Amino acid sequence: MDTKIYFDNAASTKPDERVFEAMLPYLKESYGNPSGKYSLGFEARKAVNAARNSAASFLSSEADEIYFTSGGTEGNNTVILGFTGPSHPGMNMIISSSIEHDSVLRPLEELSRNGIGVKLIDPDENGIIKPKALEDFLEKNSYRRNGHEEGTIRGLVSVMLVNNETGTIQPVKELADIAHSYGFLFHTDAVQAAGHMKINVKELNADFLSVSGHKLYGPKGVGILYVKRGIPIKPYIFGGGQERGLRSGTENVFGIVGLGKACEIATDELESSVRTEKEIGRYLKERLTGGICRASQNGTGEWILNLFFDRVNATSLALRLDMEGIGISTGSACSVGLDKSSHVLAAMGLSKRKAESSVRISIGKYNTMKEAECLADSIERLTEELRSFYI
Repeated sequence: MDTKIYFDNAASTKPDERVFEAMLPYLKESYGNPSGKYSLGFEARKAVNAARNSAASFLSSEADEIYFTSGGTEGNNTVILGFTGPSHPGMNMIISSSIEHDSVLRPLEELSRNGIGVKLIDPDENGIIKPKALEDFLEKNSYRRNGHEEGTIRGLVSVMLVNNETGTIQPVKELADIAHSYGFLFHTDAVQAAGHMKINVKELNADFLSVSGHKLYGPKGVGILYVKRGIPIKPYIFGGGQERGLRSGTENVFGIVGLGKACEIATDELESSVRTEKEIGRYLKERLTGGICRASQNGTGEWILNLFFDRVNATSLALRLDMEGIGISTGSACSVGLDKSSHVLAAMGLSKRKAESSVRISIGKYNTMKEAECLADSIERLTEELRSFYI
């Protein structure tokens, strides 16, 4: 059955029709290479620059701090892998959390194998990375607050703004302030935050920030990397020197235009979409944690709800809902097909049994209260059925 009710927006969002309309001319008529020294090239370059301004406005940054990538994974890898080496010769430590997306954890593993110091901080039972945990680690490892020369970079801290499995919002501003006070730069993966909360890179005090277009009602295959002005970072994709030398390769013009339009729409309509998402989130949480479902929430998400249903296999529940035309997830879309339990829920202290009985419901701007009621009705009925088969 085709999916008629979609509650897996943390995996990918439905592109806005206005995004398609903005992209179409750059698929048909304005197909020039933005490096070309002729009219079609100039048109493409103008469109890329306009999208860069829209992205900068969306993140409250400057246009020359915006770089276009293929998505959140490339943005995260660019920061993690591009931070080490000649650009930052004094850097000797990267600190992150055990609940990051694999696009942070996997490059950290690679660096660790090559002798770079890596520390992962565990969350509390609610999935929150406590600022005190970061400060305690820095103190215990002989880093002194404000005990470094101005401009000296000791390392990097990377903590996501919103967790992709639980929706828990991290205290990024406090973490960034602590990192800076000990001579560390700060990166945040904001992929699951974009379009769901206001993002101001200056207020967050971030040096690097990653965004992905397809989580923002834009196209797949394009993203934003914010790099604070004046901070050097080495490229790991080499070629013609596009994106001011950081990311070579002919620009994905129609994708960039679509992402720019998605940023404009999100900037203009954020307040109303956030209000709708939170209202639906509150309804689903109240409905599913009470009554016959007796679910409990993993984490503190508002528009991403990770719910544990005792004596219900999460995969079976998701498949049964799919048969009824309703789409939800059992975890991160990047883990589909992999025989492994959620590293996020494990880090929060949940047993494998509980993790395998937990689902993710992620709400987007196109969801309605009627759809939420239908989802809750189906889950109530199906959990009762599935519990009778649970061993």
